[in-house]
Amino acid sequence: MSDDVSTDLKIQLEGVKKDIESVNNIQGRLDLAIDKLTDVSTTIKSMLAVHEEKIQRQEQIDEIIFEKLKERAGEIDNVHRDLSKEIQSVEKKLLLEIRELKLDIGGRVGTLEKYKWLILGGAIVIGWILSKNLGMIVEMFL
Repeated sequence: MSDDVSTDLKIQLEGVKKDIESVNNIQGRLDLAIDKLTDVSTTIKSMLAVHEEKIQRQEQIDEIIFEKLKERAGEIDNVHRDLSKEIQSVEKKLLLEIRELKLDIGGRVGTLEKYKWLILGGAIVIGWILSKNLGMIVEMFL
């Protein structure tokens, strides 16, 4: 019985040794996994820091772009206002010139009509005088 007990103890002892080796093996693997997870965590932290920096730079660039867009919009508004004022000024000048030309042409046409009626009236008077005195005028030339 003591041999059986000792054999059982030896078997149990061998089982415990195998279990301890397994636990040591698992512990080694866990340590390796923890080291790898630590490395991955460190890498992720550095990547996040790099991405955070890139995002901040992009936000700064976006702000600069928006400021430039606002400046350009203001400049475009100023140019638009200036052009509108200039166009209105030119339009007023053109309308004044057209009115002056209209008055000038109207005066000239009025003068031409006056001369036309004077000439027509003179021709009628001369024709009437000639018709009354045509016989006398013809005798004078003969």
